[in-house]
Amino acid sequence: MRLVRYRWLLSAAAYFSPLAIPVAVPLHAQAVAGAGVISGTVLATGSETPIANAQIAVQGTGRLTLSDANGRFRLTGLPSGDVTLEIRRVGFRAQTQRTTVGTDGLRILLSESPIELNALVVTGQAGAVERRAVGNSVATIPAADEVRAAAVGDLGSLINGRAPGVVVTSGTGRAGSGTVINIRGRSTLSLSQQPLIYIDGVRVSNDVGTGPREQGGNVVSRLDDISPEDIESIEIIKGPAAGTLYGTEAANGVVQIITKKGGAGAPHLNALVRLGTQWFSDAENRMPTNFARDPGGNIVTWNAVKAEAARGTPLFKNGVMQSYEVNYRGGERALNYYLSSTYDHDTGIEPTNRVGRFTGHANLTISPSAAYDVSTSLHVIKGTNYLGQEYGASRFFDGEFGSPLAVNSPTRGFFLAPPEALDAAFLNSQSVIRFTGSLQLNHRPLRWFTQRVTLGLDQTSEDNQALANYLPPQYVQFFGTVASQGGLNQDLRTISYATADYSGTATVSLPRSLVSTSSIGGQLYRKRIDVTQITATQFPAPNLTTAAAAANVKGSQDYVTNTTLGFFVQQQMGWRDRLFLTGAVRVDNNSAFGKDAKLVTYPKISGSWVVSDESFWHIGAIDQFRLRSAYGLSGQQPDAFAALQTYVPSTGPNDQPIVTPQFPGNSNLKPERAQEFEAGFEASLFRRFSLDFTYFTKQTRDAILSRGTAPSGGFPNPQFVNIGRVANHGVELAVNASAINRREVSWDIGASVATTHDRIEDMGGLPAIVFSGLPDQHHEQGFPIAGFFTKRVVSATYDPVTKKAINALCDGGIGHNPGGAPVPCATAPQVFVGSITPKASGAVNTSVTLWQQLKLHAMADFRKGNKLLNATDLIRCSIFSICEVNVSPGPEPPHVDAVRRPRSGEPLATRNSSRFVRSGGYTGAGSIHHDLHTHLLAARLREARFFND
Repeated sequence: MRLVRYRWLLSAAAYFSPLAIPVAVPLHAQAVAGAGVISGTVLATGSETPIANAQIAVQGTGRLTLSDANGRFRLTGLPSGDVTLEIRRVGFRAQTQRTTVGTDGLRILLSESPIELNALVVTGQAGAVERRAVGNSVATIPAADEVRAAAVGDLGSLINGRAPGVVVTSGTGRAGSGTVINIRGRSTLSLSQQPLIYIDGVRVSNDVGTGPREQGGNVVSRLDDISPEDIESIEIIKGPAAGTLYGTEAANGVVQIITKKGGAGAPHLNALVRLGTQWFSDAENRMPTNFARDPGGNIVTWNAVKAEAARGTPLFKNGVMQSYEVNYRGGERALNYYLSSTYDHDTGIEPTNRVGRFTGHANLTISPSAAYDVSTSLHVIKGTNYLGQEYGASRFFDGEFGSPLAVNSPTRGFFLAPPEALDAAFLNSQSVIRFTGSLQLNHRPLRWFTQRVTLGLDQTSEDNQALANYLPPQYVQFFGTVASQGGLNQDLRTISYATADYSGTATVSLPRSLVSTSSIGGQLYRKRIDVTQITATQFPAPNLTTAAAAANVKGSQDYVTNTTLGFFVQQQMGWRDRLFLTGAVRVDNNSAFGKDAKLVTYPKISGSWVVSDESFWHIGAIDQFRLRSAYGLSGQQPDAFAALQTYVPSTGPNDQPIVTPQFPGNSNLKPERAQEFEAGFEASLFRRFSLDFTYFTKQTRDAILSRGTAPSGGFPNPQFVNIGRVANHGVELAVNASAINRREVSWDIGASVATTHDRIEDMGGLPAIVFSGLPDQHHEQGFPIAGFFTKRVVSATYDPVTKKAINALCDGGIGHNPGGAPVPCATAPQVFVGSITPKASGAVNTSVTLWQQLKLHAMADFRKGNKLLNATDLIRCSIFSICEVNVSPGPEPPHVDAVRRPRSGEPLATRNSSRFVRSGGYTGAGSIHHDLHTHLLAARLREARFFND
């Protein structure tokens, strides 16, 4: 699917009315400078471009503010006299500046820095700490800048290509479909690969496959609920070496989302409008043409897109994408605030696909004194996604598997029914109401001691419906009498995450230029999922859509609760602010562990050395150079109930209720434990270029697998046990350069690349695990996770009379690796042909700014070395026999044999399907756009995005 979006940010109703101009500036004029006030502008050295979202804090107090889009700031409520300002901004060198309260028009010039070692990092630590002291890799995405430049539409697009080692897989292309995030490849055989997600310190739902359970409707991701326009920055830690303090469940990394806050000064109102379109690019050539032989032996063809276009009923239409946002930001004295509201309304390329959503966001910070401050973050989301059907009863499926022999039938060639019948019959939807709230108290009772308490709740209520309507008579012929009476599958889910977090830190200066930073803390996380499932069939009349109106109704209700309680201690020693050593230990207990499993301990140690600060450093070309390394453990909990012995209800003699055995449970079941070592360096060259390199190696022990049980035990299902081991390793490299930095023109360019390789080291003696429905993909010891295995034809003889491949020989394999002596394909083994995990991924981006007014930006990302199963062609050619080679095979015998049906009695898994496992890599433009800035009318063409799947 090809997708093109255009977005405009209108800080005023540009060009349409002079009344719009005041909206782009403060709602009231700046007060003249006087007692208690400091105002000024933050600019970039050299180009003197205004710097937005720079943090200006008054040293020794809780007073701070952020610069606006024009770099202006205003601090109020200050005591008279001289103060020291601390100015920080990602991408610039932090600095301090002494000034007098009452100063107006203060100019602060920040120097661009390819690496900023004084930037604060909040993820993976007991508290905020400068990057120079962190021994592990932390990817920081300045989200506010990226959204302003590229106007991304969801969280996945915001992260994609901006953090090496982080692979974002986009949704299906339908409006409302979500993204999946994978960090440093795969490391588990049975559990989730998703990282933990935090918003302002509160753990939130990271579900990526939600939605109706029928016809592939479960494509909604909770990751995309939060609006990118509300995000200030994102910090990503990539594995156990950095995620130890997050304990159980952090083995796949942690994504910390930090939302926008208010700032002291005059309030500003901004309005954003996003308008765009999406369409299925080159649909008639990308939707397959199907082949068959008619009764006379003639080859006939049919293409769904071309056929429908010819009759004046196009199979797909252009979708419309709309988003409207208003945000209000400011603060006075002890209160800072940020308020925003967004309404999205998108339509897809199919009539049954559309999204309507409302979001509200409020951040408040109260600083009554320098001793403490309280901040709260509130998010509300309400909307409905009408998702269409992914397969089975979709326009795509119906067109891909239709037959030319049915063109003159009522189906018009489509597999099941003409498109209008499918649209009338089925509707998948998800309605959602979500609330995320946090309350954080920062207390500084002593000069050397600080403490923090965070409380939060993330609650999502989903109404997932797969509706089959009562059909009019003209459509009954396609679905049958009973099915045409319709029905409803409804799943009501409520997912709640509660967070309680405390940490205290004592910082003490010791002799010999040593600084000791000691931290203690604890967390309580509680997750509860309530599920009610309803299945209703046979509506008695049209226009009935509720379960209560159906003739047959049955349902079930259940809930799952999971609780994690953890404590940690951390000790950091710093020497002359250049050499740091950090050690930490976390102890966890989780309700999913077996009752005989002990508390789990996760240790961590890391080091950082800013070598360029040493007196012996005399390499002028390298102005900053830091070495770092870290080792740590983290885990991933078993599924809830996996450790428990369970029974299921059933009906016994005389219709009495009884229970029968289900799963045997495992009282010793433990979490998967991942240990990781990473090492790397950061360097700045000529104050214009930066290098950030990391090598990592990770091993997951006690991996959870299911093992069969003896029939004599009475439990028919397998037992979950800790017997697996997985290893993966790779490198990550990011390069950025400020090639030109002048007032008239500036040019920035960056690139990143990451590699990852995974291997199943041990499966506890279990045989290969073949995925249900995918006979060519399975877990096997000695190979990558979920590798592809298939027979590979190496030679055959072509029979021109029968037009069949005969005497086919396949790769005999050596331990399932290719390269064995050819053997008859009927007895040949399947050999390994590739992994689903990209071996390499990365991105290239560049930005050019002219005269501080026009900014051009482009980004392209790539993935290489992975394989995908082309299930569409596999089904078309091997099952329905509607490919061209089925009716007119060419002279290449392996190609013919690749699409043959299995022989009678031959297992499906023995079929050669190597031609259907194709490269999954790609290189494409992620975004191309330009910004046009004016001081009064900030009208910006935000985005033109191109995707080719």
